[in-house]
Amino acid sequence: MQASSGAAVMGSIQQPIWVKGTTLFQKGHSTNEFPHQIKLYSIKPCRFSYSEGSLVSSRPPSSVSVPVLETWGIGSFEDHGLYEADPEVCAIISKEKERQFKSLELIASENFTSRAVMEAVGSCLTNKYSEGLPGKRYYGGNEYIDDLETLCQKRALDTFHLDEKKWGVNVQPLSGSPANFEVYTALLNPHDRIMGLDLPHGGHLSHGFMTPKRRVSGTSVYFESMPYRLDISTGLVDYDMLEKTANLFRPKLIIAGASAYPRDFDYPRMRKIADSVGAFLMMDMAHISGLVAASVVADPFEFCDIVTTTTHKSLRGPRGGMIFFRKDPVLGVDLESAINNAVFPGLQGGPHNHTIGGLAVCLKYAQSPEFKGYQTQVVSNCRALANRLMELGYKLVSGGSDNHLVLVDLRPLGIDGARAEKILDMAYITLNKNSVPGDKSALVPCGIRIGTPAMTTRGFTEKEFIAVADFVHEGVQIAINAKQAVSGPKLESFMKFVTSHDFSLTDQVSDLRSRVEALTSQFPMPGV
Repeated sequence: MQASSGAAVMGSIQQPIWVKGTTLFQKGHSTNEFPHQIKLYSIKPCRFSYSEGSLVSSRPPSSVSVPVLETWGIGSFEDHGLYEADPEVCAIISKEKERQFKSLELIASENFTSRAVMEAVGSCLTNKYSEGLPGKRYYGGNEYIDDLETLCQKRALDTFHLDEKKWGVNVQPLSGSPANFEVYTALLNPHDRIMGLDLPHGGHLSHGFMTPKRRVSGTSVYFESMPYRLDISTGLVDYDMLEKTANLFRPKLIIAGASAYPRDFDYPRMRKIADSVGAFLMMDMAHISGLVAASVVADPFEFCDIVTTTTHKSLRGPRGGMIFFRKDPVLGVDLESAINNAVFPGLQGGPHNHTIGGLAVCLKYAQSPEFKGYQTQVVSNCRALANRLMELGYKLVSGGSDNHLVLVDLRPLGIDGARAEKILDMAYITLNKNSVPGDKSALVPCGIRIGTPAMTTRGFTEKEFIAVADFVHEGVQIAINAKQAVSGPKLESFMKFVTSHDFSLTDQVSDLRSRVEALTSQFPMPGV
C-alpha cells in the first residue's frame, strides 16, 4: 500500500460537497446511489503517515504533526474507512441519508445538525474517559477535556443569557430523559410527589406518565405522580385546576414543559402555584430550547429553579442534554452539588466528550444573529402551516401555535393518527401520530404532530410550508379513502392492505411522493 497524507485521507472522508451526479459508493457497487454526494469512502488505508492538518476537517495545520498508524500490532489490523471496513453499515447509512434528503422531515423533535457539529462528534474526543467534572477527574490526561467542558459550560450560560454568578450548568447528561431523572434523583426521595403535564395532553413520558393499570414511565415507578391537564374547551393548560390539585396533592416538584403543546407556558402563574405549596419548579424546554435561546418564546429562567433540555431538537446540536440550576440554595437544597452528584456518580459514568465537543460548537452558533433569524423563521413557518391547515378545515389543538409545532385532531375526519402517519410515510412525508386530549389509545391515537425546525434548517419559508399543508391534506384524504376500502376496523388489517399489491390507491400515493420529492430535492441538506 502507498503512503498518503493524513490530511488528504481525512479531508476526503469528512468534507463531502454537494455535487450532482456523484455517489457515495464506488462505481459499479450494487447499492442504491445517492446522486447528491461525492465519493466518500474510496480512500485506501495507509500503513503510516503524518497529518499536518486537522484530523477531522483538513483545516490549516496545527504546530504538531500527528502520526497516523493504519496497520499495527499482531496480524493485519488495518484502520480502514467505513466503506472498506463495513460496506453493509455504509450502505444503510447511505439509504438513510437518501431518505432524509428526499423526505419532508416534519417530526417536531428532529432537526438537521451541522457539518461542524458532526466533525466534533466524530473526532478523537470519543476516545477519552473523564469521569468527574473539570479539575476533579478520576483519570489523568484530561487537561484538554477540562478546557472543552469548561468552554461548553460558559457557552451554555451565554447562549441563554444567564449570569454565571446566579446560574450553573451540567453539560454531561446523555439526553433529555436522563437529565430529568437526574434532577429527580437530586431533589426527591423515593415516593416523593411530582406533577407534570399528562402525556395524552401533550406532556412527556419522563414527567411521570402512568395509566390505571401500569406505571409506564420509570419516573412513576419511583415517585408518586399526579398529572395536570389541558382545558378541553380551549386546548390550553388548565392552571386553575393545576392550582387546586397542587393544593390537595402537595407535590415536591412541579414540572413545566411538553412534547406536544403548541403554546407558551404561563411561568409566572406556575411559579406562584409552586411557591404556594412549597415545591420546586422545573422546566423541561427540550423542544423549545432553540426558541428560548433566540428569545422568540417566553423565557423560563426568570421563574424556574431548574431547567433541563435536550440539545438535538430546535437547538440543532448533537444528541445530548443539559441541566441548568440556580446557584443560591432553593428550599434549603444546594442545587449545584445535588445535581452534579446525581449526574456522576449517581446515574452516569464517564461523559461523552465527543458529544460535549459537538454541543460546544452548536452553542457558539446559537449566539449568532443567523441563529436568531432561523428561529424566527421556524415560528413564522409554523404559523403559516397552522393557518393553511385551518383553512383546509382541520381542527388544531388550542387553535394555533406559538412555537415550532402544531397538533392536529383528526377525529372530526373519521381517521386516526396511526393510519394517516402510514400513508404519509409512504409518500415521503415523515411526521408522527400523537395523542390528543380525550384519546383512549396511545397506539392508535387520534392526532398527528407536525413540526417546522428540520425543513426550516433546509431553507423552507412560509411559501413551502403552505405547500406542506396541502401535501399533508392530500395524504390524509388518501388515508380516509384507504380506511373505507378495508374490511374490518383493525389497524393491522389496514397496514397489511396498504402495503399489498391489492392496494388500489398506490398510484395516488406514488404521485404524491413524486411531487414531495420534487420539492425537497431543491433544498440542500447540511452535515456530512
